[in-house]
Amino acid sequence: MNRMKTGTWRKACAGIALAAGLLLGACRSEPQPAAPAAESRVALWEVTGPGGARGWLFGTVHALPEGTRWSRPAIAQALGAADRLVFEIGEPLDAKIAGEALGRLAFTRGLPPPSERIDPAYRGKLAAVYKDLALTDAQFRDEESWAVALQISAIAGQKHGMSPDNGVEPELRRMAKGKLVTGLETIDSQFGIFDRLGDREQKVLLEQVAEEASSGKDDEQDILKLWLRGDDLGIAKESETGFLADPGLHEALLAARNRNWTGQIDAMLKAGAHPFVAVGAAHVSGTDGLPRMLAERGWTVRRVQ
Repeated sequence: MNRMKTGTWRKACAGIALAAGLLLGACRSEPQPAAPAAESRVALWEVTGPGGARGWLFGTVHALPEGTRWSRPAIAQALGAADRLVFEIGEPLDAKIAGEALGRLAFTRGLPPPSERIDPAYRGKLAAVYKDLALTDAQFRDEESWAVALQISAIAGQKHGMSPDNGVEPELRRMAKGKLVTGLETIDSQFGIFDRLGDREQKVLLEQVAEEASSGKDDEQDILKLWLRGDDLGIAKESETGFLADPGLHEALLAARNRNWTGQIDAMLKAGAHPFVAVGAAHVSGTDGLPRMLAERGWTVRRVQ
């Protein structure tokens, strides 16, 4: 089994769980000047129903340029009224735990190098990414394509200064001031979703990650701007591009997960909980977003910011 050098492996594990979220509507952004607070109108939804049922939906970005000012009074007020904070994964990101989870799922003996699994048109792009990140094809020989894609995304993000410490989640934890913090998934279940992808979907995922990482385009800054001004329609449009334009990946990584989460949130509200649900921005946008799915279950969902 050929694994990456120890130092690179640790770096990948430190950001791999973050990368899984980043692939779904968050931003891999190079440091930029902080956005003035007056420009930030990050979208927040209130969910209400019979008997005083009440909760909130908030789309996050898992890594931000240092100093980005996104919080507004409405967010703090909603979190203060909530009885729990609900993330995609409840536990804080931990390199050791992520590495162990990845190791349980990511390796299959006898796999060819990733460049031999993708279409020839993408091989030059993948080679350019390897060169930029000081990686080699042989290091990933026995790793499944989904894991290669996540690790490339994680290492590229770290090179550009991306850190979970600069994301929305750590700040929300501080703002929650000891409230119950739970998760809709675990690190194992989230990686398991990627691990269950078919060979074709994994190939498309790796090709699109290579395409994006080698392009030099600053799509991430465009998404960040959309998020800061609360343009959920723009985010929904962006969420239909890249690998999420593939029907199989869109269903497995976005729509199916949102249906699962909708069931969990529905159960919380019916049980009398008042959750503040903070998940990646793509999950609260568009026709497959949580606001739409909860409304279809009979809840009143309105945007309050």
